[in-house]
Amino acid sequence: MLSEGGVGPWKLDQDRASACLYVVAVRNVNGETDEEGVDHRAAFMIGKISEILEAGDRHVIAFGEYATLAIPNAWGGSRNPVAYTNLGTLQIDPATLAWRKVPARRRSSV
Repeated sequence: MLSEGGVGPWKLDQDRASACLYVVAVRNVNGETDEEGVDHRAAFMIGKISEILEAGDRHVIAFGEYATLAIPNAWGGSRNPVAYTNLGTLQIDPATLAWRKVPARRRSSV
């Protein structure tokens, strides 16, 4: 995600996603990426959304800054990898996080 500067491509509601300020990444042991040392369903990263890019009939959520997280059981396990919630529900206060700039991204996947 960091080398790409974003997450996806996913099917999502463009209007709802465009209203969001953050994207939270949660570990799925059955997914394509492997975040070693992160438990299944745990939130491990948050990104400040910079743009939402079209990728065919899907979208990539790009972010310019990120912070690491360690929130167990943040995902309920639904089949859809995209869920809309708020940071309060996840008990995340963005003012308390150590934000870092994302390295220059490659736009090869979009």
